[in-house]
Amino acid sequence: MWQLSAVPAGAVVVCEIFHLFEHTGIYIGEGQIVELQGSGLVRAISINRFFDNRSGKHLLVACDRQGQILVGEGCAERAIQQIFTVQDYDLIHNNCHRFTQHCVSGRNLPMTSFFDLKTELARLWRTDIQWIAVDLSR
Repeated sequence: MWQLSAVPAGAVVVCEIFHLFEHTGIYIGEGQIVELQGSGLVRAISINRFFDNRSGKHLLVACDRQGQILVGEGCAERAIQQIFTVQDYDLIHNNCHRFTQHCVSGRNLPMTSFFDLKTELARLWRTDIQWIAVDLSR
């Protein structure tokens, strides 16, 4: 388990939605996550807000085989640059996973599901991805 204070800006984070889906975003530090909301708005929100209307209570961070947090070069900056922009959100073709992948790589690739995102991150970072919980207690 990672302490929140050790999670670097640019880390990929995820929480569950009713045990059926996952919601991803980019951690930018200071307890803030940039996400693509279902309305199409890209926004920076608190971790508690990231959990709103979702069943997941655990924040997980993308790590390599050794459990080290993975961060894409320029990832946090790309996420921050998109705050307050509006995208044409589509559950299949332009969702949080596509947004997250774009922030990590700078490329616009089709991402239909969390599985697609995990596969692309593993390819990009050349490692198996494991998701490790973040300790949110203060």
